[in-house]
Amino acid sequence: MPRPPMTSELSAGRLQTLLALGLLFVLSAAPTLMALGRGGVENPGLKLAGFVVELFLLWNVYRGSLIALFIALAIFGLGGLLTMLVSPIGGFSLRTLVLLLAGLVFAICAAALYAHPPIKAFLAYQRRQPRPS
Repeated sequence: MPRPPMTSELSAGRLQTLLALGLLFVLSAAPTLMALGRGGVENPGLKLAGFVVELFLLWNVYRGSLIALFIALAIFGLGGLLTMLVSPIGGFSLRTLVLLLAGLVFAICAAALYAHPPIKAFLAYQRRQPRPS
């Protein structure tokens, strides 16, 4: 079965999907990579396993899996909202502002994956694609 052609809206949705998923991964990996650069990470094997699981989840979101999408929305969306709500409790500082902005970006990326029309159209297009067996 031939692939249907990709329209300009689908191309825009593909780019926006890659941007949202990439931002989610970079923001979740940044604290561990910064700690690694400073000289130490507790349980590096566990962190590496977490990165692999996260990449697997985001790859399946990119491929159009609804289950992976809802898991990602639950983890990143709720985590971003929780970070935004809880970070000001410790007082206001530069670190608090960075946490607040990171939580905001997590929540915005999760909302875009769920509700932005070009991204929704691209993920629906991905779901319709035949998969090699």
